[in-house]
Amino acid sequence: MHAKIKQYSIYALYILVLAFIIKQALGSGDFKVFLEAAKLVASGKTPYNQWIFVSEGVTCLYFYSPLWACILIPFSYLPNFIPNFIWLLANTYFLYRIWLLLSYYLNLQKLTTSELRWLLFLSTVMSLRFVLYNFGLIQMTIFLLWGSLESIHLFRKNRFILGGILLALIINIKILPLVLIPYLIYRKEFKGAGSTLFFSVLFLFLPALFLGWSTNFNLHKEWWSVINPSNGEHLIESGLGVHSLTALIPSLLTETTGDLPYTRNIFNLDLQTTYYILNSVRIGFVLLTLYVLQWPPFKSSKTKTNELHELSYIFLLIPLIFPHQQKYDFFFIYPALFYILYFVVLNFKPQNRKMSNVNYFTLITLLALSFILMTVSTDGIIGRPLNLITQHYKTVTYGALILVLAVLIYTPSKLGENDKHLL
Repeated sequence: MHAKIKQYSIYALYILVLAFIIKQALGSGDFKVFLEAAKLVASGKTPYNQWIFVSEGVTCLYFYSPLWACILIPFSYLPNFIPNFIWLLANTYFLYRIWLLLSYYLNLQKLTTSELRWLLFLSTVMSLRFVLYNFGLIQMTIFLLWGSLESIHLFRKNRFILGGILLALIINIKILPLVLIPYLIYRKEFKGAGSTLFFSVLFLFLPALFLGWSTNFNLHKEWWSVINPSNGEHLIESGLGVHSLTALIPSLLTETTGDLPYTRNIFNLDLQTTYYILNSVRIGFVLLTLYVLQWPPFKSSKTKTNELHELSYIFLLIPLIFPHQQKYDFFFIYPALFYILYFVVLNFKPQNRKMSNVNYFTLITLLALSFILMTVSTDGIIGRPLNLITQHYKTVTYGALILVLAVLIYTPSKLGENDKHLL
């Protein structure tokens, strides 16, 4: 009887997930922007620097590559529901695959079945807000994180061509995973980095086979004009929807006009000084990567756990250092959550604890603060008016910074991880 109840519960979960995907696919998410951009490219027009209709009262700009628009041209002739449904179904698989890829890095055999369920439950709850944003807006971040982890896994299996194709593709579509190339070089993964660079260049020219050299060049020129980080709109981002260091630091250092009439700045610096400080902070976080990776360069990570620790920090940097980051981009925090929660669950019982009680409860405190700022601040919990205030003051960014602090402090050795769980 117990086995049948479990089986029926699994079937019920599948039905609920399918119903959720269908409901979201019937909506008008950002994937419609991609499909409309594909139609423009197919008709010989540019999708850049023009507002694309999404739904009544909602228009968006297209920030993705010409190649991504070309890939979607066949799907643009279908009713929107079909590509939406296919993409969301694929994202469901990507979520499952991300769990498996992250599990590769940790010795889950140490956990009991109950502890393993707690790890899955807690990591899901703490990232659920950003998963739902990706499904609700039919966005790309789940795909980007999966592609990043999958490509590194392929490099580990010496499948450098396939791994390079995958990593180059996701970099081409949305430039965020570019940060993995210097990481691969630092970790002596020269074949993987070389393969990625080769296919990255190839993918820039690939649309020319369909569009012609002149059109392809002009599209890439216009694409750069909208993603160039030195653009004025990327230097100060004061609206509610954006969250990153670019949104946080200028709002603290200089007077900005936000969407709500509440003062945020604690200084009144000029714009040039503000830009200097912002870029200095960005560079500082990037340089801290050297602390996480440790010296000397051009050596592989010591263990799988060390590599997960390194990747957790690098993925955390993505939504912080890049401009124009939305809430759905913060799904990149998931590897860090998985890494930290593994040790929280592993050390839950005092008799099994390998780290000091002070370290353990400090880690839980940091995790709880991050959860409150990033997830509890959603309108589904605190209501729309309070949610707007939390967005105005960029609590999501503060929550991510707390996770950065936790990852910087709690290295595998600090967490009592002495296993030689080798790559």
